[in-house]
Amino acid sequence: MAARYHFGPFTLSLAQRSLQRDGVTLPLGGRAFDLLVALVERSGRLVSKDELLDVVWGRVLVEEGNLHVQVSALRKLLGAAAIQTIPGRGYRFQPPGPLRSDGPAPPPAVAAAAPAAAALLGREDDLAAVLALLGTRRLLSIVGPGGIGKTRLARAALAARGGQHADGAVLVELASLSDATLIPGAMASALQLQLASARDPVAALCAAVRPLRVLLLLDNAEHLAAGVADTAQALLQAAPGLQLLVTSQVPLKLADEQVYRLGGLAVPATPGAAGDAAGDAAPDVDQALAFGAIALFQQRVQALDRHFRIDAANLPLVLQICRQLDGIALAIELAAARCPLLGLQGLAQRLDDRLRLLRSASRTAPSRQQTLQAAMDWSHALLSAEQADAFNQLGVFVGGFTLPLAAAVLRVPGLDEWATIDVLAELVDRSLVAVESAAAESAPRYRLLETSRHHALDKLAGAGQSTAVRQRHAQALRAWFETAADEAWVLPEAELISRHEPELDNLRAALDWSLAHDAANAIALAGASSRLWRGLSLHPEGLRRLGQARDLINAATPPAPAARLWEGLAQLSGETASTDSRVAAQHTLRLCELLADRRGQYLALAHLAFSYRAATPEAEAAYARMQALEDPAWPAALRLYGRKVAGGLASDAGRIDEARAAQQARLALATAAGAQRDVNAALGNLADLALMAGDAQAAVTLGRALLQRLGRRQMATRAIALGNLLLALLAEGALAAARETLAEFVDVVRQLDHMFVMYTADAMAWLAAAEGRWRDAAHLLGYADAAYAAEGQPREPNEARARAATLALLQAAPDAPRPAAAAAPDRLPDRLSGDLAAGASLQPAEVCALALARA
Repeated sequence: MAARYHFGPFTLSLAQRSLQRDGVTLPLGGRAFDLLVALVERSGRLVSKDELLDVVWGRVLVEEGNLHVQVSALRKLLGAAAIQTIPGRGYRFQPPGPLRSDGPAPPPAVAAAAPAAAALLGREDDLAAVLALLGTRRLLSIVGPGGIGKTRLARAALAARGGQHADGAVLVELASLSDATLIPGAMASALQLQLASARDPVAALCAAVRPLRVLLLLDNAEHLAAGVADTAQALLQAAPGLQLLVTSQVPLKLADEQVYRLGGLAVPATPGAAGDAAGDAAPDVDQALAFGAIALFQQRVQALDRHFRIDAANLPLVLQICRQLDGIALAIELAAARCPLLGLQGLAQRLDDRLRLLRSASRTAPSRQQTLQAAMDWSHALLSAEQADAFNQLGVFVGGFTLPLAAAVLRVPGLDEWATIDVLAELVDRSLVAVESAAAESAPRYRLLETSRHHALDKLAGAGQSTAVRQRHAQALRAWFETAADEAWVLPEAELISRHEPELDNLRAALDWSLAHDAANAIALAGASSRLWRGLSLHPEGLRRLGQARDLINAATPPAPAARLWEGLAQLSGETASTDSRVAAQHTLRLCELLADRRGQYLALAHLAFSYRAATPEAEAAYARMQALEDPAWPAALRLYGRKVAGGLASDAGRIDEARAAQQARLALATAAGAQRDVNAALGNLADLALMAGDAQAAVTLGRALLQRLGRRQMATRAIALGNLLLALLAEGALAAARETLAEFVDVVRQLDHMFVMYTADAMAWLAAAEGRWRDAAHLLGYADAAYAAEGQPREPNEARARAATLALLQAAPDAPRPAAAAAPDRLPDRLSGDLAAGASLQPAEVCALALARA
């Protein structure tokens, strides 16, 4: 151990037990000194409150509030930033200057162990029963009142069963959703799926989930029960490999639903009570701890007071408390959090008084709901004014929050930012705020249990603070997503999503409030969020929300947020083939010209060029302006747009070499930017262009490279890639490999409700003709002709070449009368022309079956 430590202007002397600043001794109590030494010797790492209590106070039983008091005293001397509070974790010493020592250096920083996951106490039989039901039923609903422990049981089941499903187990949190139309998007995001169609989200979700073998937990479904039921029914019919586990206060009432009703944690019965043998002895400590309610109470109290144990002397009071709480897990946790403050006797007395008062006032409610509400009211009444203020304000967060967001929203009278963070730590200690992140050194995430959150909102409204706090919440989310919008150009796509997706529910809540109360904030927040909607493939919801904000734009709206909003609309609508894209791009361009914003103009011109969907003079002119604006120093993710436009225009105009060069540049930029979606698109386009250039071997190589990158959650992209590979293999003459590829394509599109069959029908016809299946080929070609005519679309060059190759083979078919020399070049032999016409009436499923037929 060092004799003295030096940091910034401070010197900490262990021998003299003193702290000096610039040679002047500062007043410091004994406990504060010991605490400072403990923190300094562990500088740079997170130190848990239990470790500090053990080091500084040893076996002396003290309230954790003493630790907060000493930390506050040290901050007054060292500066607020010297000791960082991580609520729910502990403290970290951050010296104001390099830390030096006289003597041996302080031990290296060692990461604190991750907090252990809460044990599933008293639910062993319930877990076994749920797992047994999951072994036989595809839809299982765990039903019970709020706070009973449904979520904890379901998550334990999810963890236990996840390995038995090829695509794992996935949690979908529904508590924060306010609209049933958001359910498909929430499921798609949780499953990391890209939906192939925005027209019918449920149908698109069914198509995307169909190939998966996955266990899906839909948590907290009661407020959206009808919408969850409809979506669940559709999914179970469409996806045979899907299994659903639902937690809800009410059943979904579906025919195939198995309901598991969850009761409270077991509590030893009162001796001599009805149904018990008279004279039964009260349980001893070991027997009592075998009951879930008692074990949970001890565990939660020990989390706050490591010296607490249930013994023969205090067991009767513990039994009394747990019986009064009916074994409701949330109520027990809230009550246990008060034990270090009140003691068991005071806890039992206060709980009893509060419950009796509530029951006399509300006799019609079920007793468990009375008990839970009473425990929450009682728990809230024991908070200090500062703690109550902070708790109420935290209710505005939906789906959890980070420490920076909490600091931006919380305003507690008389407290600065650091003291407010300490209050948050106290709420964590009291089990009113849960810490979600498991990794000790990662930035933690916090949340209020959903029942507690609604309780906090009621208190906030009662105090008349809702408007002010919701406005701060909306403004904090605006700042957060404005940062996200800037980060979109420098962060890899996956990192951007992982960083900002957790705030999706907060974003929704902030947008809902802003759209109704703060137009300026709504416009700015909606525009800043557009990259997240795109990254999560939530285009329909993003367009709806951005469209609502667009309607608030008026002459007083500043041009910068208006431009960002219009650009987001142009991006999202362009990717859904909406005709609104051009109008949005034109608005963006006009505003960015006014702002002299070169990047904004560049993006607007890209969207404008894409909106023409062909190499028109207008599109070429937009690209020429983009070239004049582009700066080589811009981030790769931004310059991608130029290469995308260049590649598309060159391809449309038949300038194949130019298009391949542009797509190669796009691939390099996308790889550098971590834009995986663009990497996949560039590989697909390069394969298509190689085939257009007559380089079938390169097209095959690129096509297979793309397929290796795609998983089962990208089935739409996989179907397109397989169709393109099929064309390349046919051009190469590899008929056996082509048939294998066709079989895989058909397997995929069957799971996608036969999407994309039209675009591959020419390749199917070509393979049939090459195998000598003349009538099948004619039928398939007839279907393709009719499908393209019905859609009003021309064939792409490679599909047109496939059609021409098929016609040539059919015209050369053996034992078929030759058409007259002067006949149209695409006329078939008379024997096959009827088959061509008959193919027009085929359905996509029939086309797939016919394509796979053998000669």
